[in-house]
This record gives sequence, C-alpha cells and structure tokens, in this order.
Amino acid sequence: MSRHIFRAYDIRGVFNEELDVAMAAKIGMAFGSYLGRDKRVLVGRDGRTSSEVLEEAFISGLASTGCECVSIGLVPIPTANYHIWKGDYDGGVYITASHNPPEYGGIRFRHGDGTGYTRENMDIRDRYLRGDYTLAPWDSIGGIERRGSEDAIDDYLGFILPKFSVQESLRAVLDLGNGVAATAAPRALRRAGIDVVTINEAIDGRFPGRPSEPKEETLGELMRATVRENAAFGAGYDGDADRVIFVDDKGRVVQTEKIGILVARDILRKRTGKIIANVECSMIVEEEIPKLGGEVLRVRVGDVFISEAIKKHGALFAMETSAHYFLPEFYPFDDPLLITLKLAEILSRGEKLSELVDAIPSYPKRAINFPCRDEEKFKVVERIVENWQAKGYTLDLTDGAKVVFEDGWALLRPSNTTPLVRASVEGVTEERLKELVDMVTRDFEAACEK
Repeated sequence: MSRHIFRAYDIRGVFNEELDVAMAAKIGMAFGSYLGRDKRVLVGRDGRTSSEVLEEAFISGLASTGCECVSIGLVPIPTANYHIWKGDYDGGVYITASHNPPEYGGIRFRHGDGTGYTRENMDIRDRYLRGDYTLAPWDSIGGIERRGSEDAIDDYLGFILPKFSVQESLRAVLDLGNGVAATAAPRALRRAGIDVVTINEAIDGRFPGRPSEPKEETLGELMRATVRENAAFGAGYDGDADRVIFVDDKGRVVQTEKIGILVARDILRKRTGKIIANVECSMIVEEEIPKLGGEVLRVRVGDVFISEAIKKHGALFAMETSAHYFLPEFYPFDDPLLITLKLAEILSRGEKLSELVDAIPSYPKRAINFPCRDEEKFKVVERIVENWQAKGYTLDLTDGAKVVFEDGWALLRPSNTTPLVRASVEGVTEERLKELVDMVTRDFEAACEK
C-alpha cells in the first residue's frame, strides 16, 4: 500500500493518509538498519505542519537501531546538507516534501557528503516493506542530541559569505514563500551589504501567501514589488529553500537557463570546464556555453542525479530547469542562496539584470503536466518511445523520451514525485512550438489508450 510514496530520490505522501508517524518511525528503523549500528546521522526539517512530528517519529525509529542522532531542527535544506558535508556524519535526513502542496510530508536521505540518495532509496524501501529491521539491545540504543538551529545557520553563513564580494549597494526583494528560507536568506543578503525587502516572511506550513512552488504563475506579488521597490532583482524560494526563481528589474520572471548562463559566464572567465544541464534545459545552453569556453553535459532530471554527475565529471557549474543551481567550488549539492549571492555579486558591477538577460536569445518553450497514475506513467512513456523509434526519430533516452529535431525538441518523462507525465517542448518559433505540443499531446493520448 505504501510502496508508491518511495520516489526516485525521496519519500513523499499526503500526511495521515499516505504517510504517518508510525510509518516514519519504521522508515527510520529501515534507514538505521541500512546504515548499521553506531552510525552518526544529522537530521533537519522544513516548516511544514507535519514536519516536526515526522522528524520526532523518524529519529525515534533511527535511534532504536543504535544510530546516534543529531537534530538541528528548522533550517534550510542546504544548511543541513552543509553540516552533513562538513561534519563527521555517516549520513543525513531532511524532513520535507519540497515544493509539493501543504498537505504533503516527506523524507529525504543524504550521503555523508550532503548529496541525496538515488538507487539506495529502493534498498531502504525494500527493507521497510519486508519489515527487515536490525534493532539494538535496550542498553545500546542511539542517543538523540539537539543543537540550536540559529547556531547551525550562523555557521553555514560564516562559511559562504566570505567568498562573495558585492561591490555596490543593491536592493533586492525576497519572496520567502512562508518557507524556511526566511531563517537564512534575508540575514545572508543583509550581511553582504544588500538592502533587503521581504514578502511572505512568516514561516507557515499552510503556505498562505502563495503555493510552495515558485513559478511565474505564483510570483505576481514578487514581480510587482521588485518594480515598486526599484530593486536590482527579486528572488522567490520554495518551501525547503532548495529552489529559487529570479525576477529582473523590470518585474519579469527570468528563465532559469539564462541565470545559469550568466553565472557560468562569470565562472568560465577564470577557467574552462564542464557545465551540466538536465535534459529539460533550453537549447540556448548548447548555443551559449561553448562560446564561453565551456562543455555542456546533459543528465537526467533530479538534483541527486546532478550531484552524481558533478562528482563524476568534475563540473564547474550545474543547473536544472526546475531552478536548482550548483556551485561545486563550495560543495556538490544545490544551494539557491549561493546563486542569489553570486547574482548580486555580478549585478553589483554595474549592469542591469534586464539588459543581461535580454542579450541572451530566447525560444518559445512550454511545460505541460499530463495526469497519469503512478502505476501507469512508466508504461505510457515506454509506449511513446516505441512509437517514436518506429517513426525513425532522433531520440535521447537519458530520462524519459526526448525527440530532437533541427528546429526544436520535445521531452516526455514520468514525474519522480507526483502522478504525472511531464512534457517539455521548445521550438525556434511559436508556430513550430505549437506543432510539437500538438504532436506530444496526440502521442501521449494514443499511448494511454493502448
């Protein structure tokens, strides 16, 4: 019954319907049994209404296996990842459902370097489903240590802030989305010398200000405030602070890949190397990055897979369409606060964000979510692959089914987190985009009928 809540790189389910505290305790027992006795684990959480009780239940199960638990409480996920990476930990856990609606709760596992689990999630899932737990004797259970979240955040900021230099005074508007970014982002930018205006700053797991996922449809208040405050840029974060969407000085949401290209340009001025982008990223990445001396590598969607590729290829920078950004000179996991500070550093040299992004070409692009049951979505995409192969299309099967033409591309892939098949389509003109959208819709519907 609970198999479906184990996703490609985390666990997510509607709290008290698909995921409850009893399950969280057993998942903690499964994780501790997977790690082995006497391992040291750091745990953090976001501000969802369910996260605190899920954390308590999970830690109890984990400690029952003989693992030592250190809780730093309410912190952004990059802060937790940083402490796992920096400290002497065998692994970590962060309680979150990321950008999902407020009724969801979730659990994410971390390696000792702060990066997320991929294939290992299935090992933990299978152990949980079998009830295969190795519990410690009564006199050997693990300890539970509580550390202050404020100290944890200060330590994290003390590491990242000295590495940036904002040369001129800037104003920025931060839409904190009632999420845990409120604990760190305003403090970081103010310490960097930036004049900060905040909206939706109160942490509230019901997300009353806007939905947890930042995107153009949900960032209207940020767009208006950025213009009203005469700010250099605006930034909107998701609930656990691992995503950020930027708004330029004209109040326009900036395409994720354009921010990535601006940051890559700054990095590639000093040295050449590999730049990673997931398969959903715009074709402007291949057009612009090689001009700057970079080599583009495409990988599957998911921050955990990006982290694996960074470590494998020694990449200088990485980006995802979903607004995850990675600066490996710091550490191998994503951190939107790093990119916010990097963008501020770039803009403090005197250029306007609107002018910088307008100098990069744009192509019409569209994202479509097709509802599809979890137990069906992978089969549907397999049928689409068979159909496109039969037509002789050029395919990229890195993640789902991506068909590539000279004047555009279309990608259909099963969502890793929700019962959807996600489509991304890009064409060199609006007319070509419409043709590709029609093709994708038609082929998806045909695959569902089989």
